[in-house]
This record gives sequence, C-alpha cells and structure tokens, in this order.
Amino acid sequence: MTKKPNDRKRANGRFAKGASGNPAGRPPGSRNQSTLLMEALLEDEAEPLLRKAIELASGGDIYALKLCLDRLLPPCKDRAIHLSLPPIENAQQVSAAMSTVVEAVGEGRITPGQGETVANILAVKKDVLAACDFERRLEQVEQAISILKNATVDAEAADRTQEPGSGRSPEVMVRDSS
Repeated sequence: MTKKPNDRKRANGRFAKGASGNPAGRPPGSRNQSTLLMEALLEDEAEPLLRKAIELASGGDIYALKLCLDRLLPPCKDRAIHLSLPPIENAQQVSAAMSTVVEAVGEGRITPGQGETVANILAVKKDVLAACDFERRLEQVEQAISILKNATVDAEAADRTQEPGSGRSPEVMVRDSS
C-alpha cells in the first residue's frame, strides 16, 4: 500500500508555509480552559477575597500589601525625563542634540536605556530631515531640467523659423581661381 501525498506537505516531509499540521486545531483567540475554569470559580468569591487582601494589607501583612499595591499601581515601564535639547532643523543640529544626550548619560541625569531611546528618536529625525532635503533638491533638479528642455525646444523652434537673409550670414565656400 503506497502513501498518498498530502497537499499540505512538501516532498521533504515538512509542511508548506502557512499550512498547519492540524488545520482543525485550536482556533485563534480561544482562551485556555484552566484560565476559564479559575475565572468561573473566583467569579462569586472575588469581592470577599479582595476585601480579605485589603484587610490583611491594612493589618501589616507585607505580601498582601504588595499584592494590593501591584494591582492598584502597576509598575511603570517608562518614566518621563527632562532633557533640554537644541532645536533640530538640520543634520548638524541632530549631532548637537546627540552630544547633549551622551553628556546626560555620562552625568547620570538619564539612564543608558533612556539615552538609547532618545538617540534612536534623533536618528529617525535625522533620516526624516535627510529625506526632506533629498526631496527638495530633487524637485530643484527636475525644475532645472524642465527649464533647460523648454529653452532647448524654444531655441530649436527659433532656428527653424529663421529665414535666410534675416541677419544671419550664410556660409559660403570660396574657391581660389588662380
């Protein structure tokens, strides 16, 4: 008995890109059964448990206090920094701003991670400025080419319409008859 090749598998035995080994598997967005079960069990008990945690925290239980505070005030991933950067309108000013960031990291006013984030933002700003400058210069070149083309067409048209004897001396070959 020979095996019939599967449409989803390649000759090397691997699945084709985008083809699942179990197409009837878990649907996207479905939740874990144990999570759903725990939510169902705690649904009626959530309020009394929360009151007890608050009571324990008020009584000095450090772990209950931490639990309550973590839920009320989750840890802040980023914090605002105060860093005065010069105005940035060209690449040279990006360089000056980058120097300010390096100085602030060196002095400990901002963390190296914050400095890296600001440096990445400045690099994107520099790329945007370069792209804008390139676009402006390209438009100038295209305008100059357009003006030159129009001037060339006008000059050719003027040459074709100019009649003999209108101020232009015709070229004449003179033979020496001696």
